[in-house]
Amino acid sequence: MLSRGFTLLEVLITLIILMFGLLGLAGLMAKGQRSLFEAHQRQQALAIATDIAERLRTNAANAAAYAAAAPLTTPLGAGARFANIGSSVPNCAGTTCTTAQLADYDTALWDGALAGVNKIQVGTGASIGGIVGARGCIVDTGQVIAGTGMNARVYRIAVAWQGRDATAAPTNSTCGTGQFGNENLRRVVTIDVLTVN
Repeated sequence: MLSRGFTLLEVLITLIILMFGLLGLAGLMAKGQRSLFEAHQRQQALAIATDIAERLRTNAANAAAYAAAAPLTTPLGAGARFANIGSSVPNCAGTTCTTAQLADYDTALWDGALAGVNKIQVGTGASIGGIVGARGCIVDTGQVIAGTGMNARVYRIAVAWQGRDATAAPTNSTCGTGQFGNENLRRVVTIDVLTVN
């Protein structure tokens, strides 16, 4: 006589196999979330770098002032320069500024964007949406484009931030070096901007 149905042992083995499959799926989902977070941070860094690149390109006559405001040795991103808008940094949003003042204002706005001041929690005033530990640098690469008949120079804009998992240390820029405790956590995106004036 054939017995029908499953024995208790068969059911337990099936449940164990199913459990390992679900654990693997949960690990895959967690890894996907980390990758999504890293991708979001990179996209935000590129957006912030592109913003200052456009501002620098628009005010190319004062490109050196942008580089002086955000050197590799003291990158922007702490928010202190942004906090000075209206006092030591002119507020060019409501008044007419010279191109030199505009460079000062633009770098102060960039400092605020790096610090995440555009995403503030209601009630507490805490920054909640910025890039983790973002720092920004602007460097005159010293590259002069010859043969154009104009003063054409290349500036490198870098945004560095702290990643979640250790990888290889970036080699495309030293912006943010020593800011995150472990160089393998530092991430950097760079944009080269050609200025002509």
